[in-house]
Amino acid sequence: MNEEKTTLTIVKDGEETKKEMKKPTPEETEQYKNDFSTAMNTFKDKKWQISETGKFGSNDVGLYLLDFMNKYAHWTKTEWMGMIKMESELQKAIAIADEKNGLQLGYQALEFCAYMLTNPGGTGLAFAKEFEAQAEKYAKIGVVVGTKIEEARKELKDIQYLQEKWASAEQGFYLSDLEPKKEEEKPKEETESANIGTVEIDLSKKEEKSE
Repeated sequence: MNEEKTTLTIVKDGEETKKEMKKPTPEETEQYKNDFSTAMNTFKDKKWQISETGKFGSNDVGLYLLDFMNKYAHWTKTEWMGMIKMESELQKAIAIADEKNGLQLGYQALEFCAYMLTNPGGTGLAFAKEFEAQAEKYAKIGVVVGTKIEEARKELKDIQYLQEKWASAEQGFYLSDLEPKKEEEKPKEETESANIGTVEIDLSKKEEKSE
């Protein structure tokens, strides 16, 4: 059985060369698509726990975050929509927490929560002193949320790799053949010539579509 070939045009130092490569089979391309779709759907439904297990732990963190939103959360422009959505997500998360699970947030809510905690706001010296009085708890919760958002972003990055793998196969290439070798950096022109398209993952926190 003859393997299908595809041609990659490489431009380096002003010189254009063509390289013939093995083309992914339709079955492989379909598998890459399914791998991406499965991972993406799992990610959309996933929750990250940001409190200790149990009702007390979830209520403690949940009520603190609601209080933080009322006093110190800073928003501009259309971020008011995110604030309102965040309150709704927190209320739902507090309500469903039980003795086996703590406060859990989906990716969108987790992303907004991290953004909110890293951008506190207030006016005046008295308010600054009030913030200082709860700074230890603020820092503790901030560390947990920060750790979880890094985990979530790493997982999302892995999913985006599956996306790129599928997209390159759709255009007739294995992604591994297009990646730069460890010992040399891939020229920008080569990547542009490969013309790898991607399917956008709409998970920006600005959309405020918390799961």
